[in-house]
Parts: sequence; C-alpha cells; structure tokens
Amino acid sequence: MVTIAAPLPPDRLADAEARVAALENPCRRELADRLDKLDADGLSGTHFASLHAFACPDGKRAALLFEFSADGTPEAALARILGAIGAELESVFSLAADWKAGQRIGDYLDRHRLKPGSGWFEDPGLLFSGTPGMAVGRIRDEARLASTLADLIQREDHGPALQRLDRIRAAIGTDPALAPMLAPASADPPYQVPSPIAATGKLAGAFVARYLWPLAVPIVGWALYRGLADAWHHPWFWPKLGTFLGGALAGAWSAFWVVLVFVLVAALVLYLALRRAEATDSVDERAPDRHVNAAIFERENRGGANHMISITERKPGLLRAITLRAVFWVIGSAAGYLYPPGFLGSIGSIHFARWVTLPGSRDLVFLSNYDGSWQSYLEDFITRAHKGLTGVWSNTVGFPRSENLVGKGATDGERFKRYARRSMIPTRFWYSGYPAIGTSAIRANAQIRRGLSGAMTEDEASAFLALFGSAPRPPDKLVSSEIQSLVFGGLGFMPAGQVMVLNLPDDVVRARAFLRVVRPHVAFNDGRRLKARAVVTLAIGATGLKRLGMPDDALESFSFAFLEGMIGEARARILGDSGDNAAEHWVWGAERPDLALLIYGVDDEAVAALRATVEAAAEAAGMAAPHLIPLKRVAWPHTEPFGFVDGVSQPVIRGTYKGFRNADPIHLVEAGEFILGYPDNRGDVPPGPRLAGTADPDNLLPLAGAPKGFDCTVVDLPRDLGFNGTYLVIRQLEQHVAAFGAYCETEAARLEAQDRFPQPYVVTPEFVGAKLVGRWKDGSSLARHPYEPASRPRAGRADGPMARPKPNTAAESVPAARPIEQSIVPDNDFLPGTEDPEALRCPFGAHIRRANPRDSLGPGQADSIAISNRHRIIRVGRVYQEQEGEDPGLLFMCLTADIERQFEFLQQTWLTSTSFHGLACEKDPVLGDAEKGACGFTIPTRGGPVRLEPMPRFTTMRGGGYFFLPGKRLVDWLCVAP
Repeated sequence: MVTIAAPLPPDRLADAEARVAALENPCRRELADRLDKLDADGLSGTHFASLHAFACPDGKRAALLFEFSADGTPEAALARILGAIGAELESVFSLAADWKAGQRIGDYLDRHRLKPGSGWFEDPGLLFSGTPGMAVGRIRDEARLASTLADLIQREDHGPALQRLDRIRAAIGTDPALAPMLAPASADPPYQVPSPIAATGKLAGAFVARYLWPLAVPIVGWALYRGLADAWHHPWFWPKLGTFLGGALAGAWSAFWVVLVFVLVAALVLYLALRRAEATDSVDERAPDRHVNAAIFERENRGGANHMISITERKPGLLRAITLRAVFWVIGSAAGYLYPPGFLGSIGSIHFARWVTLPGSRDLVFLSNYDGSWQSYLEDFITRAHKGLTGVWSNTVGFPRSENLVGKGATDGERFKRYARRSMIPTRFWYSGYPAIGTSAIRANAQIRRGLSGAMTEDEASAFLALFGSAPRPPDKLVSSEIQSLVFGGLGFMPAGQVMVLNLPDDVVRARAFLRVVRPHVAFNDGRRLKARAVVTLAIGATGLKRLGMPDDALESFSFAFLEGMIGEARARILGDSGDNAAEHWVWGAERPDLALLIYGVDDEAVAALRATVEAAAEAAGMAAPHLIPLKRVAWPHTEPFGFVDGVSQPVIRGTYKGFRNADPIHLVEAGEFILGYPDNRGDVPPGPRLAGTADPDNLLPLAGAPKGFDCTVVDLPRDLGFNGTYLVIRQLEQHVAAFGAYCETEAARLEAQDRFPQPYVVTPEFVGAKLVGRWKDGSSLARHPYEPASRPRAGRADGPMARPKPNTAAESVPAARPIEQSIVPDNDFLPGTEDPEALRCPFGAHIRRANPRDSLGPGQADSIAISNRHRIIRVGRVYQEQEGEDPGLLFMCLTADIERQFEFLQQTWLTSTSFHGLACEKDPVLGDAEKGACGFTIPTRGGPVRLEPMPRFTTMRGGGYFFLPGKRLVDWLCVAP
C-alpha cells in the first residue's frame, strides 16, 4: 500500500483538478486496460489506485496525493504503475511546487512516498488490508472458477455431495484455463481467537516497546551512576565488580519506581487535559457544500465498490499528537491480533483503507476502497465500530463531541455523517482491478477453490456446495433431512401401526441385504411432508449393529446402557423390573432383539402392505419370524388405557417446527438433549460413538470434530456414528384398568365417608384418579384446576393458581405463569413449585410431578427447571392391541440422547424412589414397580395429610429393550455391501 504526497501551489489547484478529472472515475478504458495487465507470474497486479488534488484545511496550502494498493514490493508496484500510466502521472505531478523540469517521475514519486505509523518519530497513520495475501490474478481467476462451478452445479442431479463434487472436478479438468486451479490453494491467514490473558500480555508488551522505551534511558543512566558511585573506592577488580552490580541493580529498582510514578502522574495529567479539552472543543455542525456533494454523488455507486477521501485537520497541541498515535496503535494491534485477518471487528467490507498525515502538517487524510454505498459503509461503522471512528476523528477539528476519547462522537450518527461528508472531496480518478468482485465474494471464492481441491469427505463436499448461495451450517442447526421423522413427533397423522421385533442373520452380507430392502421406507425429516402411505422407523439394538458389521471398537463407543441392554440384575434394580416385572416373565425382549421396526401408515392396508414387504425380505435373508405388536389406531384425544389424555407434557426441541411456534420456555430444550451431535442445554456437544476413518473408505459418514474450512486433511479423522441419531427406549406395559378403577372407587367411598375434603371438593373416583396422576382425564392439571376438570367446570370458570410467580423473587430465567386461557385444555404452562408449593392441589407423589418436577424441587429457581430439563424424555408411545384374556396396555416409547441420565434417572430417582420430594414409602402410583400393596399415597390438605390405602400393582412389564435410531448417513453406511 503506497501513498505519495506532494505540495501543490494553491493557484495551480484548478489546473491539477482538471488534469486528474481527465483520467476519470471510473478510470478511462484505455488506462484501465493498461493497469489491468499482470506481471509475468500471472498473479501480481494493481488492486486499486486513486489520484487527488485538494486544498488543505487551513485554506493556505494545497496538495497532490496518489495512493495505490498493489502486489509485490513498493518499488515493484510503483514500477508497474509507471509502466501503465507514468505519462499521465507526470502530467499531474509536474504542477507540484517542488517539481524540477527534467527529473524522472519515478524518482520524484519515490522521494515523496509516505511511511505512516504510530511511533514517536513517524507521521501518524495506519494501513489496513481487507484481503491479505490475495493477488489480483488470483482474485480474478477464482471469480471465473466460482462462476463456472455455479453453472456446473446447477446442471448436476441431486445425490451424495461427494459424488457430485467428483463429477464437477472431472469437468473442470477438461478446461485448460481452469484445470490448474484443481491444485491446492494457499491456506487462509492463520487466526486463533486469543485468550484475554494472552491478548493483554501481548498488547501490554507491544505498548511498552512502542511508546515507553525512552523511559529506559533514565533507568539505565541512574543504574550506571549508582553502580559506579558505589564501586569507585574499591581498589580490587572483583569487589569493585560485585559492588558495581549491586549498586546498579539497586539504582535500577529505585529508578523504575520513580519512572512508574512519573508515568502514572503523566497519564493522569493527560487524561484530565483530554477531558477538559473534550468539554471545550468546538463542534462544527455546518452542512456539507451542496455542489461538492453533487460532484461526489455523481461518481459514486458506479459498481459494486466505491472510493472515498476525507481531509481533516488534527487539533493543535501535543496532547492530540499523542492520543492520535495511541489510537492508531490500538486499531492496528486489534486488526492484526484480535480480529480475523481482513476484518475490523465484525466489518469485512473494506478492500483497502489508510489514514495518513501529510508531512510537516496536521492534515489528516483518510482513504478507503469499500463495498456497498457510502451510507451503508458509515452505518456499519456507527453501529459496529464507532469507538474506532471516534478514537481517530475525535482528534480532529469540528468533530461531534466525544467522551473519554472513544465515547459518544460517532454514535451521534447524523452529526457524524454530516461531519464526514463535509470533509470529503470528489474522487476524480479511481481505478479498480476487479470492480464487480466484493470482499465477501473474494473470501468465498478462495474457500470454493480450496474446497474444490481439498474436499475429500461427504461433510466437506456438503460444506463446499453450501458455498454457492448458502453458508456453513451453525453447530446448533438441525440437519432435519438426516433425522428420522419420529424425532419430530409421534407421527399421529399416520394412525395405523404395527411394531415388528426381529433378529438379523449372523451373516453380515444377508443382514445388510435385508437392511437395503428396508432403507427406502425409513422416514426422515419433518413427518408432515411425508408422501408415502406407510413408513418405517428403524431402531437397531446393540446386537443388531454387531450383526450388521459394526467393528467391535466402534460398537464399544456407544453408551454403556445401550450396550448392556434392559435386562440383567443391575438394570432390574434401576428400572424396578423385579417380581412379576422381571425379564423371565416378558413376552419379548428377554433374548435381546436386533431390530424394532415401527411401521406406521394412513390405514391398516398400507401398514399390512409394507409389513408384507419386510417379511418377504426377512424370509429371503433366512431370518426367524418377527414378533408382532399390533397397535390401536391413534384417535383424538390421545388417551391411554386408564382414560387419561396422554402426551400432554413434552419437551420441545429448539430448531424444530414446534420450537418455532412460540414454545413455552420452560419446555424448550436444546437439540443435543435428544439428538446426538448437537449442543445440549449446557452448550456442549457430548461425545458420541466413533468409527475409525479407515472403516469408511467411501467417506459416507460425518466427521467427528472436523475443523472448519478445507485447509487441513481430515479424511483420516474418526467418523461420528451418532450424528443425527438418538436412543429409543421401548417398554410394553400392560395396564390393569379394572384394578385401577376399583381402587379409585374404594378410596373415593372411604374418603367421602370420612368427610376429609370440604366443599368445593367433590370426592369421586375421578377425583382420586386425578390426585394419583396429577391431571384430570381431560388433561387439565390439578395445579390450575384443583376442584373439577377444565372441560366441566361447575362454576363456569377455571380456578387460578395458588400463588403466581413473583417477578422480584422468582429467578430471572423462570418465566411467570401465563394467564389462564379457558380454551387451553389440557394446560401445560404451570410451575408447580411456584403455583402450588404446598402440593395442596397436585400431591408431591402424583405421576406428573414425579415424571417432570419442573420447579417443584426448588420453587422459583432457574436451576430447578434447568435440572429437570436435563432429565426430560420425548414420549412417542402408542396403545397396543391386547390379546384375548389380556388387559390393554401402552407400548411406552421414549427418545433420549443419554439413556442413563434421562430415562433411567427418571425411572429410578423420581418415579420409583420412595423418598422423592421427602416422601416416605411412596412410589409412582401408576408406574412405580411390582411391589403389590407395599406403599400408599399422601394427599396434602389444609387439615393435614390424607393417606390412601396401599395400592395394588396397576401395570406389568411385558417386554422391552434399548435401541438406537441411526441418522440417515449411518443407515446408508450400514447398507453398503461389505
């Protein structure tokens, strides 16, 4: 970046302006053709150039200024410019005050080259490049490559990204002009976000080296004086040397503290002087000259980029000379160390910019080549980098009033824009080496070229294709097209269903052949867009993965609970699977199944047809007949066999369509709580199952922990087997409906006789059942409707909560309960700990309070809800069709990212724990376990606790297992013939 300035007699200003204007903005075509030429290497050239003649702010002087940004050394760049427009430059600079006839224009310009900086003996200034390391030829070539690739991509059929990229590479290889660009390109300039400690240390050291080095002179001088004075009278060398060193160290130490005090006092004096100056400096609010503005407007917005020049005058005095240098140093250090290369903060629209001070003056000139309009450019800085603008321009005459050097000033947007416009002059000559290519396109095109040569995996190929009109996927953005549809909802719009439980053959070839038949029917993405009449949800057990050829080391990386399975003594203690619930009594699952295929369809015929296809494939693979679990048709409202509306309280995954529909914040959770490979509620991406890169030669699987970009070789990185997958828990629960009803009737009669519940309570079997569950059968909560269900209010209105959350006492992130809406049945936005802290409405032991305590364990505390949400599950179960002589039941199914932390914790610590919420000998009244008649149930009242009689067993476990719902790419990998 070269800047050349020369004095111009004011009486020659008009002539100089005319000669500059003859070169035109945009640059005349014949001049542009000459400037467009590259060096012999085909890369080095001139990026931008501009030439100006202007009057200085004092009105007594004028100047010529030529600036250009080019590749190579300043000498080589100047020689290239002179070879293109040397005669035109000589015509202008021959008007300079110190031009001598007969001298060479190159020598003259070189003598007048400015060297801006921020040191004590440098002319204050700053240089900034927005595209470091990018040569003109490379920018143009990569733009042509990107345009060609965009056309090729449009002609490509949809398919695996890596296969499409291979075909595109083959097409590029046939073009002699573009084929060389298949070679690897240079990497991005290195950048790593510095830690605050490292940044502070580095900047402090650089500041001392830049500005405080003169203070070393008195420290060293005093140290030498003290050492010599102390050692002068010693006659012998070694004692003299020791005394000298001791005296010198003591002198240096004492001088250091004196200098430090001096620096602090000087800094305080400078700060007070600055604050006084800021309070008294004049502000120029004059409007810009309309004719000058018109001339500027005439030359702006002729292409994608623009150029501006601003001429101001630094305020007089030593104070502003110091503060301006300091601000330039801060901005330069931030741009070179704190910000990514090519960016000022978050602003990346600048090609090249510079601040320079004309020699021997206080004239401060700012020049910039930038993308977009002047208004958008200024607004970007006002909004996102106003401190830097204020820090520089607050040192100039007439700038809007600032505070503490970098405060206010530019934030007064309209005054600042008026000041900036008034300081500008028309750019009469401007050349751009690539007028239609912006900085964002330059960076994107460089990434495109690196991706073309470096992408070797499916992930990288997908990222490469996203560069064309899209952007890299944020870590928390769901790849919905690769997530099985069951994750987005229970597929209730496909009401018919059956579950097939199967075991695969030991032969991996036949096992994968069977899976290839099932694969086209597996539903992915938001189920609302499914077009098939019947679909499959594919759930694979640990033994199934092994039979499908999963390597042992990869299989061992899956979760421990998944690998161990649901059976076994340790798991039985956690899940309560003892007695009649023990695995030896199960109908299925005691011998661990390989697969569970959930077949859902619009009607029974569609389900039967798809089941027949699967059975035929199983028979062809030599598999045993499947265990079938017929499901009842889903009806509205969804009720379970005891008669209660089911599935009311569900977590909502952020990023799904439900998460975008004003989801209640107490139920909104991050995707990583249920889908592997995404950030969880704590912002971390938990480690998932891994596969060695060598086991994925076709690069089908997503990479685990791959860096962004294409600069590093990642093909050998481990593969993320869990990405877009989740774990599925299945438990077939037979529900003893008659026993539940009889118990409720008996207890209702007993309580009614005891008269323990005064008006307005009405003790009925439904009332007892509601206390056990925590909701009425219509789904309305006891927390909001303690006396009767919302669908049948005797008084014609719903009851409010016991205690509304208080904004001044409830934790900030705990949302207050929303006003009751009579149309909301069932309700799910309540906070039991805040609204019903005494459990007078919903007992502590009620099923819904155990299954999802919300803030019950810590009323009004954000941590309580956060902890509860770490143990949530997504329930996707359905009622199964009972056989003759059996009670009806629920095929309980839930999705989790961590079986132990979510499902097993909930089952052991909340549902079956006898001490939950400080209770004694109470378990979940609906799903507790098989201890028939062991524990009772407490209903709190104002008159004291009301104890229900010990309960019989209401549910019996009939089968189950732990399964994994793989993402689409793992399914595809498992389908590949071994």
